[in-house]
Amino acid sequence: MTRDVTVIRAGRPWPAHWSVSIYLCGPTPRDPLTPSWRPHAESLLRERWDGDGRLAVFLPEAPEGESEPPYAQQVAWEEAAMHAADAILFHVPRDLTTLPGLVSNVKWGAWHDCGRVVLDSPPTAQRNEYLLHFANALAIPVTDNLPDAVTEALRLAGPSTRRAGAERQIPLALWLSPEFQRWFNGLVVHGDTLLAGRLLWSRGNPVTHWVLEATLRSMDSGVERVELVSRGAGLDRPLTPSREPDGLGV
Repeated sequence: MTRDVTVIRAGRPWPAHWSVSIYLCGPTPRDPLTPSWRPHAESLLRERWDGDGRLAVFLPEAPEGESEPPYAQQVAWEEAAMHAADAILFHVPRDLTTLPGLVSNVKWGAWHDCGRVVLDSPPTAQRNEYLLHFANALAIPVTDNLPDAVTEALRLAGPSTRRAGAERQIPLALWLSPEFQRWFNGLVVHGDTLLAGRLLWSRGNPVTHWVLEATLRSMDSGVERVELVSRGAGLDRPLTPSREPDGLGV
């Protein structure tokens, strides 16, 4: 069977559609003599992907021999990709001398409790105790080798479901929920089109609570507006972009 795997490098545009998306998060070597771990992860994903449709792999490094995008552009690309990804694979082989992973700590703090992450902490990794503490407390899948981490990420991402255009910005944890599908199917009834989506907040493992910011356009008037869509106890009342739900902890 032909495996459709598309790798999206830092700063590059997304493909028109995919069925599952995974973001490869972790320290990037700055010394050219230190090999990156991501090519091995990419190879494992190509080998193990057996779902229907396309697997999109966000790989936040420039192609070999090319320079990275400007810093602000790269950060924006990474943030958009992590908001959209069906699963985020954190591989943290920390070496305080050659691969300290300082940015990875920040990203872990921002995303560890979103319900879409896997943590891979090899036995030789240094100073990962804090990451492992919260992973265990939140029942986050934890592995100690990259092959197992890839398997867990593919499992966590969810069943293959094709999404195109703005639909790509909706992680499967939301896309497959009855609440989202009821709202999404109602757009046509109300004469609206989804222009963009951004997951603002999610909790649970698997995800049980979430808040999505959706940009819509009226097919009749062409007027655009922003609407918040949510799932979870206490999040079932109408929301506006200027008001955060009580108890979100953000």
